[in-house]
Amino acid sequence: MTAAGPLLLTLAALLVLAAALLLARGRLVAVTVRGYSMSPTLMPGDRLLLLRGRRRVATGRVAVVVAPHPEHGWHTVTGPAPDLCDGWYVKRIVAVAGEPVPRWAGRCPGTHVPPGMLVLLGEQPGSRDSKQLGYCPEDKLIGTVLFRLRAAVPAASYTP
Repeated sequence: MTAAGPLLLTLAALLVLAAALLLARGRLVAVTVRGYSMSPTLMPGDRLLLLRGRRRVATGRVAVVVAPHPEHGWHTVTGPAPDLCDGWYVKRIVAVAGEPVPRWAGRCPGTHVPPGMLVLLGEQPGSRDSKQLGYCPEDKLIGTVLFRLRAAVPAASYTP
C-alpha cells in the first residue's frame, strides 16, 4: 500500500460521516423537558435526543407529540385557534394500533387501539394524557426519544 492509501481511506471515512450527518440533521432534534409529568424518569431540564417521524413507534417508548388543544384534545381544531396548541408533550406510548386498550383509558373507545392511533401516559397521576384526552392520532407524533443527552442539574446541588 502506498502512502496515499491511508489518506484516501481517511478522506472516504470523513465523506461518509459528513453524508450521514447531513441525512441525520433533519431527523434528529434535541428537546428540553419542562414539567414533571414524566418524573421520576424524566425531570425538568433533561435534554433528550429525538428521532423525528414514526420509525420507532412501539409500546414502552417515550414519544414527543404536539400538545393537545385545551378544549379539543388531540383532535383537529377548526377555526382560528391553532395558536393555543403551541408546544410539545413528552409521554410514554402504552399501546399502539391493534393492541388492547388499557382498562384505565376510559376515554379511548373500543377494545383495541384503532389504526393510526396511540394511547399515551405520563408517569404522574395528574398528567394530561390519554386518561383525559383519549387517543392521540399518530400524525400528532413529532418523534420518539432515542436517549437522554444530559440530565437536569438537581436544584440542591446547583451552585452558580
